[in-house]
Amino acid sequence: MKKSKLLIALLMVFGLIAAACGSDAADVGSDLVDEVEDVVDGDEEAMEDEEAMEDEEAMEDEEAMEDEEAMEDEEAMEDEEAMADGVDVLNVAYFSGWPLPPQIGQADGSFAEAVGVGEINWIPLPDGGSMADAMIAGDVDISYSIGLTPFAVKATNGAPIKMVGIAVAYDDADNCIVQGDLGLTRENAAEVLNGAQILTPIGNVTHYKFLNTMEFLGVDTSTLNILPAESGDATAAAFTSGQVQVGCAFGGALVTMTDAGGVPILTGQETSEEVGIKTYDVTAVTDDFAAAHPEVVTGFLRANEEFNQMWAADPEGTNPIIATAAGMEEVGNFLSGPTWFTFPTVAEQLSDAWLGASVAEVMLEQLNFFLAEGQIDVVADDYSQFIDTSFLEAAQ
Repeated sequence: MKKSKLLIALLMVFGLIAAACGSDAADVGSDLVDEVEDVVDGDEEAMEDEEAMEDEEAMEDEEAMEDEEAMEDEEAMEDEEAMADGVDVLNVAYFSGWPLPPQIGQADGSFAEAVGVGEINWIPLPDGGSMADAMIAGDVDISYSIGLTPFAVKATNGAPIKMVGIAVAYDDADNCIVQGDLGLTRENAAEVLNGAQILTPIGNVTHYKFLNTMEFLGVDTSTLNILPAESGDATAAAFTSGQVQVGCAFGGALVTMTDAGGVPILTGQETSEEVGIKTYDVTAVTDDFAAAHPEVVTGFLRANEEFNQMWAADPEGTNPIIATAAGMEEVGNFLSGPTWFTFPTVAEQLSDAWLGASVAEVMLEQLNFFLAEGQIDVVADDYSQFIDTSFLEAAQ
């Protein structure tokens, strides 16, 4: 369009010149027109090239902008996913008066840091049943050192929880203490305990050990007055005041009853080797939390082993910290000796001696026993379905 207008204007000019000056001028004008047309053609081609280049640059800019926006969207999505996976506050249930190595990092937050969460809300609960109920209610994400029996009972009845690790093994830190002045022996147990008042938790491993010990010693449990214990402290108080002849408990209550003159009906080693009961607590999580935050569960198990090793490297230096966190004056002999507290490594937990086979078999055996005793109404066919070792495997 620009070329046509320019040529028309030039022709009009040269037409006037030709009219005034004759044929020579017309020839010159014609030559000029040809030259101008060539120049205009060149300019137009240059202009078209420039416009094409501008269009190409604009397209590249648009593509670059789209790439940048896509990258920003991807980064935003990654940030959102990271926030969704992150846990600001992890709710962990534990037993007060039950000193364990992770409590080294309870007060200063170093255990939370090792797990990879912003903060841990440590929730003290009195027994394994309470821990399981708190998980079912959604108040607890991880139960650290929940008793094997209450876990098995709740899982059997449909609680959405999974066992993911072994927290601590203990033969002597869970026991039944008898008044020392009764002079109980293996031979006279049935006679001495006839009509005795017994305080024990119901439906947990302490209860299971007590009933099996009575059977081992030939004591008819129908001759006993077995009462449910409210707590270890209540049991210890009743024992020291002479209201009961036998108190079954775990943790600091055993120390209190022993200091008051009590003696174990059987030692932890005798119960383990002769009665055949190994005592240990496990780590459990809710199904929803494990599915939503597998990296936190793995981090918890990994941190647990790290703090177990930290304690083993410096027990004298770390015991006072643990005692304070556990609400005790001192940890006493809980963290020493072969039959008090021991901590299987991750590799050991994954072996057949633990989660690989034995634990599922023990749960089945325990619940069949309680079923025969009339304590429960149902038993699962296979207890390996309630164990998930994938987090321990990831923690190795």
